[in-house]
Amino acid sequence: MSRRSFHLTFKAFILPSIVLLASSLPTAGRSDDREVTIVVKILGIRALSIDKESYFKIEIIADGRDVGIGYQSRESGFEDTPSWPVACIRGIPFDRDEPIRMRIRLFFRHSPIGIWKECDISKDGKEVDIFYDVKRGEWTGEDHLNDGNGYGHASGFEDGNHEENDCEIWFDIYQLRKGSSFLNPDRLTLWELINVYNLDPYQNYADIDNDGDGIPTSWEDKYGYDPLSPDDHENLDPDEDGLDNLEEWMTSRWLSDPFSKDIFIEIDFMRMWNLNRLCSFPEESRYLVWRAFARHNITIHIDDGCMGGGGEAIPFDTELTVDSLREIRDRYFLHGDPNNWRRGVFHYAVITCFGIKAYGRSVSGMAFYIDAFFIAQLKVAFWSPLFLLHGSNYHRALASVFMHELGHNLGIYNGNTPGCDNESTKFPWQKGYWLYASYKSCMNYRYVYKIVDYSDGSHGENDFDDWSKIDLTLINYA
Repeated sequence: MSRRSFHLTFKAFILPSIVLLASSLPTAGRSDDREVTIVVKILGIRALSIDKESYFKIEIIADGRDVGIGYQSRESGFEDTPSWPVACIRGIPFDRDEPIRMRIRLFFRHSPIGIWKECDISKDGKEVDIFYDVKRGEWTGEDHLNDGNGYGHASGFEDGNHEENDCEIWFDIYQLRKGSSFLNPDRLTLWELINVYNLDPYQNYADIDNDGDGIPTSWEDKYGYDPLSPDDHENLDPDEDGLDNLEEWMTSRWLSDPFSKDIFIEIDFMRMWNLNRLCSFPEESRYLVWRAFARHNITIHIDDGCMGGGGEAIPFDTELTVDSLREIRDRYFLHGDPNNWRRGVFHYAVITCFGIKAYGRSVSGMAFYIDAFFIAQLKVAFWSPLFLLHGSNYHRALASVFMHELGHNLGIYNGNTPGCDNESTKFPWQKGYWLYASYKSCMNYRYVYKIVDYSDGSHGENDFDDWSKIDLTLINYA
């Protein structure tokens, strides 16, 4: 199985589609001042229950017409965003009263030729069915503002069935008017510029902060804030994920949402001896972690260099200590700046070669700061044959350890969960192994390396609801 499976990112477009789209876009000399072009853009796709590298096709239907441009892409690599929209609708009156019904459908197949199968990206059926308000640039329906799963984000996991070729998608819908920028649209509609905000319709407001509260007008308008009245965004965290609105705006380029929980994790990797090779956190392991959190409407965002911070090479070291790990955090995460903006926004993970001595034994992972943890990749790999005997494998074991240590950062520990980190739960001859058998969580030493999930407390006596204990705001104490 390819390590670049599981997560769709957009790397290539079919040339005819690009030409078709370019010919459809308005220009200053060709567009009626009272008409707008509506653009649909797919920002990202993740496969949640498709475990092979796939080809994907997107279909956009507006008012019963297929308005897509034949966009297709092959699943490959890590997170990215497309360079072009996937649909556009020209010649729409700027003051149209009737909403436009839009349906977004996603299809996949495992080879360049073959039968397309529809993915599940909806909590009702398979497609996303929404109604777009031309005047205000907002949409309602299956996806809407403050729906708990993110505005412009839909997932097949929302229906509770996790085995229906499920994917999750991020999308945006915006308008182009005469004088607006195709490369950097401001999302404000011509109608609201004239009738609501009394602003210049020929000005681009993508980067303008009209009310001086630190966030541009276009972001505030999208998420329901009045862009002409200042808000205390630094103290607003409506989804209680530990990111205030300023931080949500700063991370919005990576698909964060102020009304849906996000967890950002920066990862750096230790060198393997003096070889020109780094430790890693494989794509297959990331997929398992993404999937576990997606079932609870929490989005994991991993920066391994794709967001400009992670992916740094940590010098090889066989004698790591808690103190040296904290020095690594200060040097490679904060870069010597205790006020680095990522502090309180990103968790920090270090993938090392070997474990450290702690609590009188060698450990292959540890949360060594309130926002930071490490896992020892080679130590986990060493025990892979044993994991196979227990129905697990290397990628699952690595993901389980990763999620275990992240769980400590999120507030799950032995003090509030007796079955967590309990030394008596490791082996069948120990009492705790049987006492906490129903606690089926990666936080239980009996199941770490085997389960990539927290328990929901539904397994009987001596089980614990990890998911209810998670507190994403703990990152603010880092």
